[in-house]
Amino acid sequence: MEETNLNTDDRLIPSEESSVEIKPNGKDVEVVVIHKSEYRKESDADFVDTQQLKTKLYTRRFLIMGIFCLYSMSSAFQWIEYAIITHIVIKYYTHSNELFVAWTSMIYMLSYIPLMFVATWMLDNWGLRRILLFGATLNAVGSLIKIASVNQYYFIISFVGQTVAACAQSFILEIPPKIASLWFGPSEVSTATSVGVFGNQLGVALGFLIPPLIVPDSDNMEAIAAGFRVLFISSAAVCTIVVFLIFFFIRDKPPLPPSKASAVALQAESDNKEEHTSSFSNYKRSIGALMKNVPFLLLLVSYGINTGTYYAIGTLLNPIMLPFHPDAVREIGQIGLTMVVAGLGGSVICGFFLDKTKYYKGTTVGIYVLSMVFMFVFTFTLQLKLLWLDFITIFMLGFFMTGYLPIGFEFGAELTYPESEATSAGLLNVSAQFFGILFILVAGELQKSYGILAGDIFMSVALLVGTVMTVAIKADLRRQAANKSSALSDCDETKATELMQCSSLNHNANNNSNRNYTSSPNHDVDNDDAKLIRLTSASSCYSADTRFPLF
Repeated sequence: MEETNLNTDDRLIPSEESSVEIKPNGKDVEVVVIHKSEYRKESDADFVDTQQLKTKLYTRRFLIMGIFCLYSMSSAFQWIEYAIITHIVIKYYTHSNELFVAWTSMIYMLSYIPLMFVATWMLDNWGLRRILLFGATLNAVGSLIKIASVNQYYFIISFVGQTVAACAQSFILEIPPKIASLWFGPSEVSTATSVGVFGNQLGVALGFLIPPLIVPDSDNMEAIAAGFRVLFISSAAVCTIVVFLIFFFIRDKPPLPPSKASAVALQAESDNKEEHTSSFSNYKRSIGALMKNVPFLLLLVSYGINTGTYYAIGTLLNPIMLPFHPDAVREIGQIGLTMVVAGLGGSVICGFFLDKTKYYKGTTVGIYVLSMVFMFVFTFTLQLKLLWLDFITIFMLGFFMTGYLPIGFEFGAELTYPESEATSAGLLNVSAQFFGILFILVAGELQKSYGILAGDIFMSVALLVGTVMTVAIKADLRRQAANKSSALSDCDETKATELMQCSSLNHNANNNSNRNYTSSPNHDVDNDDAKLIRLTSASSCYSADTRFPLF
């Protein structure tokens, strides 16, 4: 029996963890329930009596995810609305150039890096509802400021509005795995995370599609101004509606957790907050734990490379493709739309596949390899100047590259469990923003100095490096292990009862063969006791890996 060191001040609670040992006792079989420890300290943060946990799924979870998707969509739309019509923005605004327009996208990435730490701390201490409300308000204020920028000399006002809206993104990107963990069941979390990412990608898709349709490529400045005015007012209306939807319908968490793994994580989080009386101290402890997790660090860099490449392609799509298709401004917007729409399908399909198979490492590696392959294909087929071929290659690139986003979130949550999903997702997004800025600046400079091909090859080689790092990640699936452990603990309740029934049957058999047993000292060892032992060891409930093996 395992010994437990106890202090006199510790209040003791019984442990439910046990194993079973079968001991021959003469003619009978004795079933002994062996506890790992008779008592455990209540202060042990890793102990949760999973048999006492109640779980429930609430229909409200679909409404909450739907509102969040609308919120995320409204933010992502604003991210790309300038970059996709770069040449029109430069034509209209007097004090603008290609680099300034690129910064309307990169400001989203730059602002996220410091604000993510603030947003994650606020999420852990404020709760889901208040942080969504705060971010949505920033998003709406930024969109309203841009309405006042419809003047050829007011690009700076437009940039201020874009910066405010960019700050709101810090309260969005790490949210999908948190909502999935708080509201959705164990067989739904990957799909739910994918749907949460779906909202963001839908906003990017609309950002590629709508601005070229609303803002005309004209020499008439009044016509361009009218287009910008319609664009900004429509965006502000949607962002304002989202604020009210969050205020009236979003809740922090359900009354009962959706899964035992979620309940254990919430208990661990509560225990950590009690141990670290300062919420900042607890947050710092969580960040420190993640920074010591080698598989997560490998994922952190490889995720940043993949997603940063995606951000760079989205931001630079107009400058990349316009030299090859100078008369296809709207078609380039549609190509961007194609990339994101393919990614919408990819993210949902990949998330659904992950929920069904739980094959995190293989799925992540497969998607990453295919992203790299189609980036190389896009790089070299672009030189052929075939628009239809560009549609096909960008579709495949978007399918796998965007499909990787929720997979990376879920893989990160598995590797870092029971730390907050928002913390791991936030760090992954910080990496993505960092590499996004780096790749936009480097690829943009390479394109100017050495041509479009040089910039595209740079991003392709970066994905090759990310692929190697992804293959090197050790698949330590902690959250899946927690769910399996809970299932095994449920099995423990019936274990002793079933073995006692087997023992009773064996006792009757031994009584019937008692005369033969006593008269033969060299009785064959393959008797009923051994049969019972083999029967027991073949049962899935009893053959699970435990610290106290059965035999």
